Amino acid sequence: MTIPMVTSDCVLAVADKAMRSDMPVFGTEMLDELIKDQPHLMKVISFMLTEIIAKGKDEETAAMDAVQTMCVIGVVFKAIKAQVEANEMASLFSEEEGEVV
Repeated sequence: MTIPMVTSDCVLAVADKAMRSDMPVFGTEMLDELIKDQPHLMKVISFMLTEIIAKGKDEETAAMDAVQTMCVIGVVFKAIKAQVEANEMASLFSEEEGEVV
C-alpha cells in the first residue's frame, strides 16, 4: 500500500485537534503510540532526535526540542492514519452502492 495523498481538510482537522492539546502531553503520547505501532520507525526517529535535534544542547532544551519535534511527527502520522481510514470508509460506502473505486 502506498501512502495516500492527505487532503487539506484531513490535515487541518488533525492539526486543529493536536493544537488543542497540551503540546508536551501530545508529544509524549505520540512517543508511546509510535513505540507500540511502529517500533522500528521509532528506533530511527529516536536516534535522529538524539543525534540531530538534541546533540550539544543542555538536557532541558534537548527534551523540549525532542517533544516539539514529536508533535510535528505526530501530526503527520495521525494525518496519514486518518486519511487511510477515510479512504477505506469511502471505498466501503461506494462498494455498498455497487460502485467499485
